[in-house]
Amino acid sequence: MTRAICLTVTATLGLFACGGGGLLLPDDSAGEASDGGDGDGDGDGDSIGDPDDGTETGANFVPLDLVGEEQCDPWAQDCQEGEKCVPYGSTGGNWDNNKCVPVEGDGQPGDTCVYGGTAAATDDCGADSHCWDVMDVDGQAVGVCTPFCSGNPDSPICGPGTSCLVANEGSITLCIETCDPLLQACSEGLGCFWANNEFNCIFTAGDIPEAEPCGFVNDCAPGLLCTTGEVLPSCTGSNCCTAYCELSSPECPVEGTECSPFFEEGTAPPTYEDVGLCILPGA
Repeated sequence: MTRAICLTVTATLGLFACGGGGLLLPDDSAGEASDGGDGDGDGDGDSIGDPDDGTETGANFVPLDLVGEEQCDPWAQDCQEGEKCVPYGSTGGNWDNNKCVPVEGDGQPGDTCVYGGTAAATDDCGADSHCWDVMDVDGQAVGVCTPFCSGNPDSPICGPGTSCLVANEGSITLCIETCDPLLQACSEGLGCFWANNEFNCIFTAGDIPEAEPCGFVNDCAPGLLCTTGEVLPSCTGSNCCTAYCELSSPECPVEGTECSPFFEEGTAPPTYEDVGLCILPGA
């Protein structure tokens, strides 16, 4: 199973708008068959960023018109009593809208949960959270109960140490752990990736090495960013993986790149003041 999460990305530097702009889940993480593709989530065997595809937007998609499902607002949580508003995939694939599902358990944020797949979108979390970071464990889709964002799209609210991940045209609104890309101290199976407008602990998928073509936020190996090939010396696709670096001790393994500030001057949060990215000088 390969799933893309399409983000509304607001990277501080436009050059680093998360490459293809989506996420991949690990294969079989929701107990469904893989799409048999190459990691771009469309199952056709091509790769976002291939020189022959002529596009950098393959990771994005238009939500489908949904029939026969009770749609809802994840911010308002406006389902009837005993239900919650969750993201789901109308074709059993990528999350593309929201629907009301029964609250089938009482798992609290941080608890282990069992996920019913993107089509059913059920879990055993309580009413205020959804099963996320799902991975295959002995044939069962197991994740962590993750709280919904509160507030609204213009002013999302999450607890300390987390930020609101808004993805797939707003169908996904979850409070995800923040992290330092230089430390890569997320839990097993997760990497610290730039997503939306923060560094978040997100499930790893492709493990693509530096300087190789990529199409999603998390198909590069942890410690790398999927960014536009225009800022790299020898990228053979539209987007490629490149390394984060420390501005106070700048080292870049790929010849022709140098450690440049990730954030525009004067905009870096104190936690990330030393974060750089290995790109072409002056890019």
